[in-house]
Order: sequence, then C-alpha cells, then structure tokens
Amino acid sequence: MRTIGRFATVLTVSSMLAACSSTHKPVVVTPDMLQGQIWVMSSINGEAPVGGKRITMELAQGSASQGKINGKGPCNSYFGGYQIEKGDFSFGRIGSTMMACREPVMQQEMAFHTTLQKTNQMLMDGRQLILKEAGGQDSIVFMAETGRVKGQVQTSTGSFPRNSQVMIRLSDVSKQDAHLQVIGEQKIRIKGEIHGPVAFDLPYAPHLIQAGHSYAISVEVRQNGKLLYTSQSHYPLNLDKAALDVKAEPVKSM
Repeated sequence: MRTIGRFATVLTVSSMLAACSSTHKPVVVTPDMLQGQIWVMSSINGEAPVGGKRITMELAQGSASQGKINGKGPCNSYFGGYQIEKGDFSFGRIGSTMMACREPVMQQEMAFHTTLQKTNQMLMDGRQLILKEAGGQDSIVFMAETGRVKGQVQTSTGSFPRNSQVMIRLSDVSKQDAHLQVIGEQKIRIKGEIHGPVAFDLPYAPHLIQAGHSYAISVEVRQNGKLLYTSQSHYPLNLDKAALDVKAEPVKSM
C-alpha cells in the first residue's frame, strides 16, 4: 500500500485568484506550440472537474507531423499520440490505466476520452486552451500551470542517496478526513549521491486555489520504490511568500 507522508508546509490562501475574461477572437494553435507545459483542466462541456480533481495534459512533439499526449484523466492516467496531416489535426487511439472510480468520476472520464478522440481543433482564448471538434458542441478547457512554489528539501542526514527520487506535492488539506486533493507536483530524480539540499520549483494552476482553504507541501524520498524519508512538520506559509525550507525525516522500519 502506498505511504503518504505528513505535510511540511501549510499554505493559507486569503482570496481566490479571479480568471481573466477574454474579449478577443480565439487563436488556432498546434500541439508543438504547447509542449513543455502542463495544462490543467478547468472544465469539460461546461462542467468543472468532479471533486476538484487535477486533470492534466502534456504534449510532446516527435516530428513535424507527429507527437505524443499523456496526462492524468478524471480517474486514470492516459497516453497516446497525435498527428498533423495537411493542416488537419487529430489524436490517435488513446490508452489508459484501468482503475475504477466512483460513478460521477467515471462518467466524466468517459466524456473526457470521447471529447479528446473527437478533437481536431485547438484554440487559445486569453489564458484558456480549448480542445474541440470544429463545429461541435463538446469542448475541454485547460489552463496553464503559471503559479510557482519554490524552496529546497533537506534530509535530516544531510544527503540524498544515488538513484533516488524526490516527490514534492502541493495539496488541499482543508478537510483532514477527506481524500487529499493534489494541486501540483514535481518529481526530481537523483542520479548521483547529493550532500546538501535539493532545490524545487513546483508549478500549479492558480484556478485550482480556493478562498479560505489550507494548502500544504509534502515530500517523499524513495529509492527503488522504498520510502526512505518523508516530511513530518508543519510550517505556516502564505502562497505569496518567498522560498521555503522543507525537512525530510527517515522512515522508521516496521
């Protein structure tokens, strides 16, 4: 069973960041213009993500006419490809993991995949990326991860072992008895042993931040899947503040 570390940094947001409305005509874009950025869904067919889930999309160009798509859907991770032929854009067959979720989430999952497969047009309207079928009604709206939380992670032993992985997550912890809502995450791979702290620069989508909610940074350090260190203390912080220091403690063997 996956172990979730306790949180290192609590973030309190005093006000919701308002979405900017656009008054100009949407601009047609192509996948190669969007690569290198994580896009987070804000709505599908006019509905927000069920349960406030973080639904993502990443695009990577392989050649002038082909590329790859992957991300996290309402329930499962997904992957596939896209192609551009004589100016016409389309996604290829999209595969996914096979985890089951509760019914409202699965319904949105089906709508998400159906709309992706029908998509042949990408429009940029202000800060919004819109995927849709030209002339169709269904659409998925994404926003870029433009917010950042920066800082550094230090283990209590002062070093990170070679071939380890540091996972930093920003989550909504307002409801301690509920499933944690992940707002953003960053994975850092450690190839050689590092003595000293590891810097992180974690992106998140501001539209996922809600007024009056509390947020936290958690850290896990794993080596070959084994959890070695996890964050254990809480440090109150506002999202507008500067960089933060997170300390990871060794995990005691059971």
